[in-house]
Amino acid sequence: MSYRRCSFCHERGHTKASCPTYIAHIERRRANYGDDDWHVKNYDAKKRKKAESAKNRKCSYCREGGHTRRTCAALKADIETTREILVEFRRNWLNRLVEEGLGNGALVAVDVWGERRLYFVRSMLTRDVVWWNKPTRPAIGVKRQDLRDAIQRPGWHENRLAWPSATRRAAERNHPDRDPSLYGLLGGPSESQIRAQFTDAWLNGQDGSVEAAFKWSSRKGGRGALPVKAEFDWHMRRSRDYLTEVR
Repeated sequence: MSYRRCSFCHERGHTKASCPTYIAHIERRRANYGDDDWHVKNYDAKKRKKAESAKNRKCSYCREGGHTRRTCAALKADIETTREILVEFRRNWLNRLVEEGLGNGALVAVDVWGERRLYFVRSMLTRDVVWWNKPTRPAIGVKRQDLRDAIQRPGWHENRLAWPSATRRAAERNHPDRDPSLYGLLGGPSESQIRAQFTDAWLNGQDGSVEAAFKWSSRKGGRGALPVKAEFDWHMRRSRDYLTEVR
C-alpha cells in the first residue's frame, strides 16, 4: 500500500503531478480561459522544467545521460552477466568441495605456526562465494571450532581455511619429518550430504547476492561491491585470471 497522498484530490497512491483529476481540472481551465490562465501557465512551466531536468539527468550507474538507474540497459546487462558467471563459479566451487570432501561436519587438521590444530567445521560461509570477492589466497569461509580451545574459548568462530589438499601439501613441504596424512581432511560428509547443504536458489544466483552487489544506496546494509559500471568493469578485469582458474 502506498503512503503517498495527492494534495489535490487527497486520494492515496499518487501525487498531484500525476493526478488525473488535477490534469482534467487544468485542461478545463485551458479550454475556458486559454493558455494565459495563471493555473495553466504554472502547470505548463512545471511540466517543461521536469522535461528539461530529465534531459540533463545522468544515470547513477553508467553515468550516461537520458535515462535513470531504473531503466539503465547497461545495468540490466551487467546484472545478467554477473549472475551467469556466478552460477558457473558456484557450481565449480561446489564440485571442488565434493572433490576435497569438505562440508558441514568435516574434521580438518591444519598447521598453525608449526603446531597441528584440529578444526571441526560447522557450516560454510556461502555469502563469501562470489567471483567479485577474490580472496588473497585460495580459501573457504567457514564457521569452525578449534578443538584444543573448545573449553577455553567455547562457541563457533568464523575463519578462512585453505583447501585440505593444499594444507596437506604445505605440511609435506614445511614438515618433511611428519606424516602428511595427519594434515588436511581427516573425515567429512559424503558427496550427497555436501550437495544437500546448498539450495538451488544459491546455486542459481537467486539468493539476493547479485542484487546486493549492485546496490547503490548506503542505507539498510550499505552499498554493494559493484554499485557503478566503472567498478564492475574493474572487478571483471581484476578477476579475469582468477575466474579462468575456477571456472
